[in-house]
Amino acid sequence: MFYEIRTEHARAGLGPELALYMDETVIPLHQEGGMTVVGSFTVPGEDAFVWIRRFEDDADRERVLEAVHGHPRCGTVADTVSAMVGRSESTIRLAPTPRSGLR
Repeated sequence: MFYEIRTEHARAGLGPELALYMDETVIPLHQEGGMTVVGSFTVPGEDAFVWIRRFEDDADRERVLEAVHGHPRCGTVADTVSAMVGRSESTIRLAPTPRSGLR
């Protein structure tokens, strides 16, 4: 099992709009595809949105992302997000330690 902490960087002033769209549209679409989203956050003082995604393994990640990217709404959703973001997202992959409460 592993987690990804993904940060979406909105264009100046669009942080609240991006956060709302992510919570109401993007995350539900990913959940429909089988993704487990552990949490979503805004960053005080920044136009950024952070979400934490969990996968069982690389095959699970590949399966989920294929399902999401193959969804008929994905193109429109991606275009809307692209219009709101100001720079590339960043993703950090984390593997919980054996004694982690997130295993």
